Amino acid sequence: METTNKKSDGLLGVPSLFFMGLGSVIGAGVVTYVGLAVGYTGRATWIAYLAAILLGFLANLPLVLMSSAARIHGGNYSFMATTMGDVMGGYYGITNTLSVLAFSNFGLSLGLYLNVVFPAVPKKVFAIAGISIFFLINLLGTGKMAALQNVLSVTLIVGLLLFGFLGMTRLQPDTFSAMFSADYFLPGTPEGRGGSWGFFQAIMVLMGSTQGYTLITSFSGRSRDAKRSMPLALSLIPLALIVIYGSVGLTMSNVLPAAETANQPLTVVAKLLFSPFVYYLFVFAGPVMALATTLNSSFGVFERPLVQVTKDGWLPQSFAKENKNGVAWKFMAAFVVIAVIPILLNFSIGTILSNLTFATSFANILLVIGIARYPKTMEGAWENRAWKVPKWFFYGACGVCFIIRLFLMYRSILTANLTMAIVSVAVMLATLLYCFWRKKSGKVSVAKSWELQ
Repeated sequence: METTNKKSDGLLGVPSLFFMGLGSVIGAGVVTYVGLAVGYTGRATWIAYLAAILLGFLANLPLVLMSSAARIHGGNYSFMATTMGDVMGGYYGITNTLSVLAFSNFGLSLGLYLNVVFPAVPKKVFAIAGISIFFLINLLGTGKMAALQNVLSVTLIVGLLLFGFLGMTRLQPDTFSAMFSADYFLPGTPEGRGGSWGFFQAIMVLMGSTQGYTLITSFSGRSRDAKRSMPLALSLIPLALIVIYGSVGLTMSNVLPAAETANQPLTVVAKLLFSPFVYYLFVFAGPVMALATTLNSSFGVFERPLVQVTKDGWLPQSFAKENKNGVAWKFMAAFVVIAVIPILLNFSIGTILSNLTFATSFANILLVIGIARYPKTMEGAWENRAWKVPKWFFYGACGVCFIIRLFLMYRSILTANLTMAIVSVAVMLATLLYCFWRKKSGKVSVAKSWELQ
């Protein structure tokens, strides 16, 4: 490997990284997942949410610890190429970008909720306008994007806490005194099983909204004092989620009977709880801001690793051409095209994403293995880490994370149909074959894209 990256001027401190991570993890999922969880475990949903936050943090802990060892310019791709070799690094870097297909869903969901506030405007107009606006903002550079993210995230926090705290003033009298009774865990739907099985299923559903904050490691190369600011921001986010998700979970499961909130989005419950003015205020500050923060941060989250992937030769070099603000505008423009075309053609991208679940789960397994190898493969990184945890703790965290990731992949296999399995395996094999071919062609020269500061 040759060194081509110089130390970047830090633009992002702990507050910016915190708000970007919070905006990444709080997306449309919290609006819909809580109601699904009520259907599984009834009034115990808020406890399941706390457990999901803990498991999500344990699944992310190795990456949190690893982020204190080096400034990484290409996100997870860079250290995967270092710890797992060029081909597996390329495979991870390409596979991990498949989630960019979700841009279309983000835009449509944004349009859906804005249409609630402004019903005269079609949701497609809002969707395309929202995607385009955040594209233009991200073209202005990381600093401008982060400044906007701070404002959007604060609005989002206020919106969700408005729902949670106002709802908590109307909790059922026995909300806490009855929490150890079997009835507390009864499902919110007649077909639900409840009990320990329902509680476990609720945790699995809710984990979909408790892990995504580690995406901000893509900005390590553009952070101030990255070895300290990045792990600190990543550790503060779960604490914020405890307050935000805990209050939302309590309101959803312990104000109205569970049968009335099961499988319902937050907006349905908010309409029952609040006056029309407060309801529309919540829709804008809650669901709309949740999607806005996700869209705003996602452009950079996916662009940064792809720039390094391209510089290393896995994609044509022209793709990584940057504008005067240091933004690879061709990638961001491609994100817009990928998002807008399905919206215009009324094509559901959700089916494609569900068919790729196994492929992305396998990539997460590789990520854990790559993290566990960093003390031996990234020279000087372990010795110069900012967070001086002992090796037994680090490897123990990797072991717990591996078990969680392996179980999640196993669960995705159990819920997959034949089409999903075939598509996932085909994508995995095609990506691996491409990486082997690209490497053998001599076009790949993986550069050292991390530094000890």
